[in-house]
Amino acid sequence: MKVEYKKSITFKVLKRIKKLSGDIVLRSDIANIADPREISRSLNRLVQSGYLVKLGYGVYAKLARSEIAQTTYLKEGVLPTMRAALNRLNIRWEPSPEEQDYQAGRSTQIPVNPTTTLRDRFRRQLRYRDMELTRG
Repeated sequence: MKVEYKKSITFKVLKRIKKLSGDIVLRSDIANIADPREISRSLNRLVQSGYLVKLGYGVYAKLARSEIAQTTYLKEGVLPTMRAALNRLNIRWEPSPEEQDYQAGRSTQIPVNPTTTLRDRFRRQLRYRDMELTRG
């Protein structure tokens, strides 16, 4: 994304986001750059430009761009990105029993829509396009 001024808040936010390891960006990662309203405006600009996607309240993810299809996508996929967001938010979780059975070799049936069992209270919604984190 081309930013017009190098002293702008959007440029500072983008620079901080690029330094972060991983694909998940929390609002608290960039909260000390400027006023909360200015942070919101710059995050909205980055979402509109296709550099970030909003997964939920205060949770964003970096997007990769496909030059062939001319679209953006999550690098790791939806479920791993959602689980990485839970890790960044310090929410304890574990895979569904069906997924655990498949990973341990007790079952050969691949879970089509794996759920995530949450061990902590979490009432937010995490959503990417029309896919939502399902809790078991």
